[in-house]
Amino acid sequence: APHAQRLVGTMLFSRAVLLRSTVGLRSLGVRGVHVEARLAALGHTLPPQTTPKGSYALTSRCGNLLFLAGHLPIPLSGVPMKGKVGDTVTPEAANEAAKWCALNILATLKGELGDLDKVKKIHKLVGFVNCVDGFAGQPAVVNGASDLIFDVFGEKHARSAVGTNALPLNVPVEIEAIVEVVEVDDH
Repeated sequence: APHAQRLVGTMLFSRAVLLRSTVGLRSLGVRGVHVEARLAALGHTLPPQTTPKGSYALTSRCGNLLFLAGHLPIPLSGVPMKGKVGDTVTPEAANEAAKWCALNILATLKGELGDLDKVKKIHKLVGFVNCVDGFAGQPAVVNGASDLIFDVFGEKHARSAVGTNALPLNVPVEIEAIVEVVEVDDH
């Protein structure tokens, strides 16, 4: 079923890009498809926007770049996923946690911008994996976020995937992002 959802989503994305290029539909956003429609076609629902868990802001803007603080894997239940990869969390479960980090990043972007179609490009993700010593699968874990971002926006991004001995609230993954947004005059 996930493969079928991905295929349908890709077909919708390709059709929308073709329509935009042949008809010039500027209202369909930067990449010719409504990002939230793309998310729905892929079977994803954005969680509610979180609040900072400390003395910081979720975003900081410099021109048309948004720097996003580390986002945790908080699914629709609102309860953060917890555990250490290689101990209480499998790499596959951590990959799923990374997807929830990406969905939380998108929820923050929607809250900040009002419309995900104002995202011009996700330039970089930095992923931190709470793991046991000797675990070397950080890239495969953070692929959960990278794959979701690629599936939604159709572009690759730069990325780092780092192992650490602990993360806030004992979550298995934390991910931050650098995002280019459409200037007010550009959209």
